[in-house]
Parts: sequence; structure tokens; C-alpha cells
Amino acid sequence: MRQTQKYSRACQRLTFPHQTQDELYAELNRLGWYWQADKKEWERDDTPAQSATKLIKIRVWAAKEIVENAAELFSETAESNGLRLIEKSSPYPCRPPKQLESRIYLVFEDITKDEE
Repeated sequence: MRQTQKYSRACQRLTFPHQTQDELYAELNRLGWYWQADKKEWERDDTPAQSATKLIKIRVWAAKEIVENAAELFSETAESNGLRLIEKSSPYPCRPPKQLESRIYLVFEDITKDEE
């Protein structure tokens, strides 16, 4: 495994048998530790968890000729599976060298959570 600062500091923080770096990072996250890239260190945050959002945010990125159709297809599928579309952006053109592509942002609400 590549000895990045993140990985070497994770190994210092926690002795945990792992095959991949991601396994070690997941265990640290489970225990309340989060990597602070700007400080280059693992920090613990014991703040109580907030309720999870009902929102699902999706970015549809495709060739500008098909991005509208792709967003519409995804919206139809999502709505038929219990999501309600609450926001759809206009297509945003990408900057060079990706100027032949565009992005559309979709925001859905999970209405099936209301039933629980």
C-alpha cells in the first residue's frame, strides 16, 4: 500500500487488521475519526448525529446534445421508485476542454420515508 500521510497517520492512530487502506479508513470513520486534509491529521468528532436528510441530489453529466434526455430519463425512473422531483437546473455548459458536455442538477425528496 502507498504510504501517504493519511495512511501512515491512520496506522499510528489505530491498530486494525486490514487488506486495503479503505478498510482502515472506514473503521476510523466508524469510530468517529475523520481525516482533515488541510491539517493533515485525523480528528475525532463526537458531535451527536443529526437526522438524515430526505433529499437526494444528483448531477447528470453528459454530452450537451443528450444531457436533457438523460436527466428526463433519470427523473422518470426515480419518480416511479418513490422519489419526488423538487428541483431541476438548466443545463450548465462545462469549461474547456469539456465544452461539448453539460451538467444538470436534480434534487429529489424521498417520499417513501414519510410512510415509515
